[in-house]
Amino acid sequence: MNRTIALLGTALGLVLSTPALAHEAEVSRATLERDVTILSHDNMEGREAGTRGHERAAGYVAGRMAAIGLEPAGDDGTYFQNVPMLRYQPTETGNTLTITGPDGPMTLTAEVDYYAAGLGAQQSGTIEGELVFIGYGLQIEGRDDFAGIDLAGKIAVRVYGGPTGDETLDSEVLAHYNNSLRQRLSDRGAIATLTIRTPKLEESQSWEATVASVSQDSSMTWLDAAGNPHTETPNLQAITGLAPDAARAVMAGLDFDYDDVVAAEATPEALMPSFAMGRTGRIEFSSTFDRVDTPNVVAMLPGSDPSMADQYIVITGHLDHEGVQPTPEVGDDEIYNGAMDNAVGIAAMLEVARLLADHPVRRPVLFVALTAEEKGLVGSSYNAANPTVPADQVVANLNVDMPIMTYAFSDIVPFGAARSNMYPYVAAAVAEAGLTLSGDPMPEQGVFTRSDQYSYVRNGIPVVYLEIGHGNGGQAPQEDFLTNHYHESSDEVELVDFAALTRFVAVDYAVVRNIANMAERPAWNEGDFFGDLFARPPAGE
Repeated sequence: MNRTIALLGTALGLVLSTPALAHEAEVSRATLERDVTILSHDNMEGREAGTRGHERAAGYVAGRMAAIGLEPAGDDGTYFQNVPMLRYQPTETGNTLTITGPDGPMTLTAEVDYYAAGLGAQQSGTIEGELVFIGYGLQIEGRDDFAGIDLAGKIAVRVYGGPTGDETLDSEVLAHYNNSLRQRLSDRGAIATLTIRTPKLEESQSWEATVASVSQDSSMTWLDAAGNPHTETPNLQAITGLAPDAARAVMAGLDFDYDDVVAAEATPEALMPSFAMGRTGRIEFSSTFDRVDTPNVVAMLPGSDPSMADQYIVITGHLDHEGVQPTPEVGDDEIYNGAMDNAVGIAAMLEVARLLADHPVRRPVLFVALTAEEKGLVGSSYNAANPTVPADQVVANLNVDMPIMTYAFSDIVPFGAARSNMYPYVAAAVAEAGLTLSGDPMPEQGVFTRSDQYSYVRNGIPVVYLEIGHGNGGQAPQEDFLTNHYHESSDEVELVDFAALTRFVAVDYAVVRNIANMAERPAWNEGDFFGDLFARPPAGE
């Protein structure tokens, strides 16, 4: 018998034999409304990590966990895991890019033609190096964008994205290659990156939005026990990017120029050469540095089966959002309340905890409201690397982040699920709810590496990240939210369809219940890309 079919049969049998089915275990819509309303209220001040608003929200979540009956699982018998952080932000001046070509230095204007910013390893400095074009920076079977080039001490010029015609690059793997490129460039000795802006990238995020994010937003990284900033890119000191017209000017006269890049991206293979460009770049960068402490909120529900007491399921959602962003206009709404992003996720997690407390499952379950997701998955990176239980006892992560609850959805996108033996149990829960499974509707967005489950993947832990698909006319409302409300002050509780959220929580609960009760230990499928890449030693070693 096909192993997947056998597992699915086991999962369906588990569902049919479990007393508390999702439709029988009543989700409290009133509780969801209360939690989302409180967490996205103006007095939470947008819940930015490291601010009093986030501290207030963390205290509320800890109180809710205690009321549900969850045990504290943070530091020193509390519900809080302190995350020591370095916060850094570009100074208003002092971040410049100068490119010198065959005819001398080019005239480039900051934030119009380029952006430039330092990273967290060094507060300020000036670097200079040759520009080397690397296309997408892929090194996969049949393709090596690093062949024949030397990046030591160089500035790597890259295009964001990847080929659409390569079947080995599904959306999750391609998202990983994009997300991990800086690390791979640092490993090869590159000192900075320069991203070429193309029309394809512009479809995902406008140049203006990118510039605003890089130049105005603060970033964070966690500090290790010695107080050193955590980094996986020790050689990289700065990031830069070129607007389309500036990129065209910088590449003018090359055998492979900007128009060739755009033409290549329009083909399924998107093949591009890698080569030294005969230009140099000089980058000045300057950041403000300050130390910040901000908590993850961690609680635990013991399992009912002593034989599985060393197999923790970790349920996560990020608590932070974008905080308060002042504008020059009097009377503007400056509070980024983050109702959808991600008050609904935290409310969902708390309601799943309440249902599980009423209907015990075999494995222990950790519930973690994460900090600093908006700063680059920093709270989850710290928690995954420094769990509050033995690291080899964390066997699975299920994450909830910004399901767009504005319409009656009909399908679920189970990111990561098909990579492990958890998939049949996810499929059974979705079928139980009368919904269908669907694939990634927006592969160009790289969703799989943009939310907290990716931190656990990178630590060798199989994951499930539930989103909703484009069924039942869902594309239009999802695009409306992403275009008009995502990371905007208009992300308010009035946008949330609580009937949809109630149904989503019932599915989420059923998925967690099934996985927490499955007979076999959660594990990557044999030969899975991420399972092999981030393999952990066997339990107990």
